[in-house]
Amino acid sequence: MLYIHRWISVVAGLVIIFICVTGLTMQSMDMFANVTHQPASNPTIQEFRQHLNGPDNYAVISDPDYTASVLPVGLDKYAALVRVAAAGRAAEPGQPMRLVELRMVGNRVAGQVKMGGKRLLYDALTGARLPDSQLPPADPNEISKGLRAETKNWHKFAFNQVLLQKASTVNLVAGTAVISLMVTGLIQYFRMLNRRQSAGKAQMFWSGGGFWRKFHRWTALVSVVLVIYLVTTGMLLAVSDIGAGIAEVYMPRNLGGGYWRNLHDTGDDAGRHRLVARPVHPDNGDYSSPIADADIQAMTTATTAAFERDQPGTPIKVFRLRYFAGYSQGVIVTGENPPLQHVYDTTNGRELSETEPGYPISNFPFGWQWHQTVKKFHRGDIFGLGGNVFEWLSGAALLYLASSGLWMYFSLWRRRAKSGKRQIVWR
Repeated sequence: MLYIHRWISVVAGLVIIFICVTGLTMQSMDMFANVTHQPASNPTIQEFRQHLNGPDNYAVISDPDYTASVLPVGLDKYAALVRVAAAGRAAEPGQPMRLVELRMVGNRVAGQVKMGGKRLLYDALTGARLPDSQLPPADPNEISKGLRAETKNWHKFAFNQVLLQKASTVNLVAGTAVISLMVTGLIQYFRMLNRRQSAGKAQMFWSGGGFWRKFHRWTALVSVVLVIYLVTTGMLLAVSDIGAGIAEVYMPRNLGGGYWRNLHDTGDDAGRHRLVARPVHPDNGDYSSPIADADIQAMTTATTAAFERDQPGTPIKVFRLRYFAGYSQGVIVTGENPPLQHVYDTTNGRELSETEPGYPISNFPFGWQWHQTVKKFHRGDIFGLGGNVFEWLSGAALLYLASSGLWMYFSLWRRRAKSGKRQIVWR
């Protein structure tokens, strides 16, 4: 078993160390940015939050929403939305209304409306046009590239656009190697423990073998569960990324609208269904349908009722109505710190996830929501700052195990080489 353990260490040790160093760098940057309350415009914060609320054509929450004021309590949302919709139709007659929303711009209640492909901003209380410079970002997932984004690409071996996602195969193989090392190492440990107990030495921790071997053994015992958790979630992300990479090969982004076609079931209350072909890329294509003025009141009422049911008394920063992939949706960005995004089906009040039947088929094989949830588990932030700390400690433990294991191997190899035994791996 020790022979197998050494072989895996020699082949995969440096790769594991590289993954640990880049992962720990990102985790350190994330924790520092969150603890020091860096602004939403900070590149580390942007990269940390990117895509958590859905792909570009689904997410609503963007950088300005993290510092914006909340909508006034008692605001007549229906009247404000109707006013904004009317202003949009007057400015762009004949164009379909793709979305209408309320948000704060400074101390002003503003309304955004998208008429066809054009976004317009108005004072929601007077209907006066506001400058386009005050519109929220067109792409809510747009970020300023920084060190964290670059480190993430290195962590996934995505050194260029061609390798993006596909190179996660290296992470998957490295994760398999780590699991194998943990299993073979533990088997070797328990064999030694059994021999020591037979000799009357029952301690689980002992100091034989020198500094490096002692702490290698101790670190493995203390951190085994955390390391396996860290590696397993990383492997799941790698599988998801590899699946997305394969999808990119067969359905590349640059082929555009003529290639991406997906059938969506747009059932109605009577149980009738029709299949509608929708073009363009699933992550950034337009999967909206026009909103009729007559829809606004029912959608507003249903969204408000669902949100009050689930989040009573929670302030609101953004209130959006839209149709997405055949779903009638109300989207709310809360006034919490940090703000959260909630998407409701206005036909039944159900809160929707980022993966639903009829949504554009994501490149990720298990869906967008699954990928983002596993990402939160892998980084630990699903458990808050404490989870981030534990994941950092897990990464540090794995880095020590890989580094000390290689150090012990090369130290022993040099001693053997001096006596003429130059085999790379020995029994």
